[in-house]
Amino acid sequence: MAKRAFPVVDCDGHIIEASSEMLDFMPEPFQSVIRGGRNVGRLFPGLDGMHMPQARPSGAAGRERVNASEHRMGSGEDWVAFLEGAEIDKAVMFTTQGLAVGIIQNPDYAVAVCQGFNDYVHACYRKVSDRLHPMGLIPMQNVPEAVKELRRAVEDLGLPGAMLPTRGLPVNLGHEMYWPVYEEAERLGCVLALHGGSNLNLGMEGFIDNGASHILHHPLPLIINFVSFFRQGAIDRFPNLKIGFMEGGAGWLAFVLDRLAREDEYRPRASDLDPVEWVKSGNVLIGCEGSEGTLGHLVDRVGPTPFAYASDYPHEVDALKAEEEIDELAHYPGLTDDDKAAVLGGNAKRFFGV
Repeated sequence: MAKRAFPVVDCDGHIIEASSEMLDFMPEPFQSVIRGGRNVGRLFPGLDGMHMPQARPSGAAGRERVNASEHRMGSGEDWVAFLEGAEIDKAVMFTTQGLAVGIIQNPDYAVAVCQGFNDYVHACYRKVSDRLHPMGLIPMQNVPEAVKELRRAVEDLGLPGAMLPTRGLPVNLGHEMYWPVYEEAERLGCVLALHGGSNLNLGMEGFIDNGASHILHHPLPLIINFVSFFRQGAIDRFPNLKIGFMEGGAGWLAFVLDRLAREDEYRPRASDLDPVEWVKSGNVLIGCEGSEGTLGHLVDRVGPTPFAYASDYPHEVDALKAEEEIDELAHYPGLTDDDKAAVLGGNAKRFFGV
């Protein structure tokens, strides 16, 4: 399927978990304990003090939201309808509730909920359509178990890789504590993708407006961990590791590359690995949106290879807004047709192997 001038692969859509459905896939004894409580509720903790129902216009520009289907929003069936309506070939999809997986303090529960989530998305999304490619979750609170679950998710369940939580863990993701996970991901040739979400411990406790927090709480964790991967040696140790940076747009990259270059001038790393060359290598993917004014500059600077269209459906965008953003990228000024084809579909297809 490819009716558009440029085939489209969505690098960052979202599953909306139904806890009552996912509970069927939770391992024991947790399933019985949760059922015994008679109220399934959420299987993951909340993200922070900002992610709650917000009083705001019902849809983009104040119009009513247009969902893709009559199915439960964010379900596998809804996603198939969304792909059909927006003329998108395939989608890589991330958790919604599980963006908070890093906040879980009990390692045993982290292991159980990641296993349950991966079995759930395999059955209720991956098996619904070969166009749906959910990313797994791994319990970074227990690194040996994270290694085993990553292997199972990729080899047994056929998932493209796993999401890494950007908030809640005791140290940033470049720390050598997590290197066994990266060694396994490099061996498997799979993707590990960071995803913005929580505003915890980012200095935003003084905000009372969700919009103010939302401007920053997606890109800042990506910036922090991008720098962590470089300054703590993870990329030197695992140069072929495939890492995605999702939900923060792409504009932050220009700032980080400038700051890394400045720091290397005065406090150089032992390695001579150039961040620009790493970004251009094909081992990095950054989700971008149609309205980003810096995208043209970034493509001029590092080429089109690191960037891919991200819908975020059904979070911020509805079915109509997703189509509008695809059209914005298809007509982005200054990009060649080859650039547009890469950003809209080719890069994500190659990177995730879908």
